[in-house]
Amino acid sequence: MTHKLRAEYGPQGAVGGVKSWHVVRDKDPSTALCGRTMPDDAETRPEQDWGTGLRCCQQCGSLYLHETPHLQGSHPYS
Repeated sequence: MTHKLRAEYGPQGAVGGVKSWHVVRDKDPSTALCGRTMPDDAETRPEQDWGTGLRCCQQCGSLYLHETPHLQGSHPYS
């Protein structure tokens, strides 16, 4: 399963900047993992940008970690 990040904007819309980033599944880009409905015109970024310092939805992040397989050898203690 692949994912993307989608932007949630504040009251000023895209002009006011991104309030939070949400994780969506590629198969359903209009619904974040947390259940929030994402607008069709929301900025999209690749899932590799998750965890790079962006302000991300905590609930989406937690669910994303459960859906993303752990790659053997990617952890220093594995």
